[in-house]
Amino acid sequence: MSKTFNYPNNPLGWQASPKDFTGDNVLGIYAVETTKRFVPGTRYTTWDGREYRYARSTGAAQLYAAHGCQFSGTGYTAITTFGVAASIGDTGITIPAATHAALAEDELAGGYVIIFDGASDYYTTTRMIVGNEAAAANAAFTVTLDAPLSYAITAATSKCETYTNPWNDIIVANNDALAFAGVPAASVSAAAQYFWVQTKGIAWVAPQAGVGLRSGLGVTWRHDGSIDDVNTSFAVTVPAGSTSQFAGYCVEGSQAGNGPLIMLQG
Repeated sequence: MSKTFNYPNNPLGWQASPKDFTGDNVLGIYAVETTKRFVPGTRYTTWDGREYRYARSTGAAQLYAAHGCQFSGTGYTAITTFGVAASIGDTGITIPAATHAALAEDELAGGYVIIFDGASDYYTTTRMIVGNEAAAANAAFTVTLDAPLSYAITAATSKCETYTNPWNDIIVANNDALAFAGVPAASVSAAAQYFWVQTKGIAWVAPQAGVGLRSGLGVTWRHDGSIDDVNTSFAVTVPAGSTSQFAGYCVEGSQAGNGPLIMLQG
């Protein structure tokens, strides 16, 4: 179990564009590969303010570069009483046995654990997981936190729930109930591929009719990863598949002409 992240995770500026080592082309943020280079969620920003996040695909369906992709919405363990105490200052805690899949070492790195005191909501806190030990399905396991505990965990009353790293579980857009992560920088054709997702800045995203003509107010995501004009998605009669998740606004162009270019605001 790692005590610190075992892959690079600090934000990258435009001076330090990500290298992928895929060959002479050095595709950077446009690389799609099975080799892991960074902690999923690592941020990269270009000189013009476009922002990308490192991610991993988990669905077999293809993710398209012109359509939004989604977080899977999958947690890891439900709220469960700890059963094992921990002291103020500890960075290693034991997650109690609960219903979960088999766990590989450090699989939850970049995920989260929510700690409930059990006696008072004032002492609820969130910590990031930087490492975990391997565990069989439904078994207890230990994790390393990104910061020490600021209050003690009481075995009998304190509770917790855990979440996977959301950027480690990105799927194709096909569900109007799931949140959108952004737009893949390059199309992804299979599961277990590492790639970059654009979350902010200028991008072209597949538009529905009307986008760009009156989209100064903004655009929203549709279930399939395309975008709708905000006036359409918030209308009295909402089109099937529309969501209320704000994607950004139109900078120039329209669905009927050149463009549109969208300023993503993830």
